[in-house]
Amino acid sequence: MSGSAVYVRQSEDKTGHAAAVQRQEADCRLIAQAKGWESPALYADNSISATSGKTRPDFERLIADVERGTITRIVVWHLDRLTRSMKDLTRLIEAGQKHRVNIACVQGTSLDLGDPTGVAVAQILTAIAAMEVKHKGERQRSANEQRANKGEAFWTRRPFGYDRTDGNVFVVEAEAEAIRSGAQAVLSGATLSSVAAAWNALGLVTTYSKREDKDAGEAAKGGLPWNVTSVRRVFLNPRYSGQRLYNGQAAATGNWGAILDEETSRRLEEMLTDPRRRTAPDDLNSKYLLSGIAVCGKCGAKMFAAPVPAKGGGKRMVYRCFGGYCMQRSLVEIDEYVHGVVVGILSRPDAAKLFARGGNTAELRKKATDLRDRRDALASMLADGLMSPAAVREQAGKLTKELSEVEAAISASEGLNPAAAVVGAADVANAWSGQPLGNQRQIIRTLMDITVLPAGKGRSFAVDQIHLKPKDLS
Repeated sequence: MSGSAVYVRQSEDKTGHAAAVQRQEADCRLIAQAKGWESPALYADNSISATSGKTRPDFERLIADVERGTITRIVVWHLDRLTRSMKDLTRLIEAGQKHRVNIACVQGTSLDLGDPTGVAVAQILTAIAAMEVKHKGERQRSANEQRANKGEAFWTRRPFGYDRTDGNVFVVEAEAEAIRSGAQAVLSGATLSSVAAAWNALGLVTTYSKREDKDAGEAAKGGLPWNVTSVRRVFLNPRYSGQRLYNGQAAATGNWGAILDEETSRRLEEMLTDPRRRTAPDDLNSKYLLSGIAVCGKCGAKMFAAPVPAKGGGKRMVYRCFGGYCMQRSLVEIDEYVHGVVVGILSRPDAAKLFARGGNTAELRKKATDLRDRRDALASMLADGLMSPAAVREQAGKLTKELSEVEAAISASEGLNPAAAVVGAADVANAWSGQPLGNQRQIIRTLMDITVLPAGKGRSFAVDQIHLKPKDLS
């Protein structure tokens, strides 16, 4: 026996109360009652767009029921609540045409999908709805670009360090001071994890939460504790140096107060995006000193910590080759040896020079600024007809190459290691042992390559089985 249905939908439910779909349902049930369509089944997709391509579970359920012929009468508030794309409309027509499905609209024309005229009207209305969606998107993009070019602040969630009242953006000084001090700490050799710990100790939290506050309709107050990722996100956001971005590109100088000066922001970007810093993403998560750092001297594969049976029962930890499974060596003994070597290096009178290569970078930065200015000026020369496109491309290529070399020199001169907390300490061994494991791993990566050599069957551990190759820090 065929039946009737009410289908309701809204694209975005910011409050979580489903108020819009409830209002739609009430109006639709009045229409169903007026038509004598008793007890219509409810199909509701709340907070799901009809144009995003996301699956609408109850729409799919409705299509299946129409296909089976169990639903032949549908009430919607407006046709665009049911479909905004020709693809979905075609599915509905194909499913309902043989059952002569009728669609009644609270707002708009009712349709008979078993009649060619009804199908044509449905197609026209859907085409118009799709066109309106595209025009709306174009208007929104144009408005966003215009705001960006004017340097107007725009956000859907308050960014850390800023707030606004009546549309006027202002700096939250307590948070801004944390950003400034954290930036200087990182540029001086501190880790992002130490900055996160410092901000958490001050009672500062992020301005976003995994949980949405359904009563307020916005991110729950209190936010989340800081971690490496969230701190890094702050330091790499051009907003804090007063730059307004649009589609990932600088559009204008923002009309709000900068928290970091451009030079500090540039140095942070250079440091935090340095490829050498990204070669060891496991340093913050690894539980063992040399996992993924030590390599097998036989096959060249990385070695990782693993438990193996111990004599007399129980387990012991070893570093095991996970390439050709060539060998394994005692974790405790290798770690003790490497700890001793590193402490010896960091205790040397010249240790500080190892992590402050190149000294003052002011001249290098001045040269980098000059190269950027010269490269930017090429566009004006091309526009004025003073240079040909080919000449501009050639000069831009040369300047970009030179700039890359200068930026590499700057990066190399500003050590990326947290060794500053150890070098020069009254008790280097104690300072080293007090470092977080992630810091120790970063320092080891900077100082040396570690290879575990084959030892021969039955031979016990000896330090000559561990080859420590110093890296060129000049």
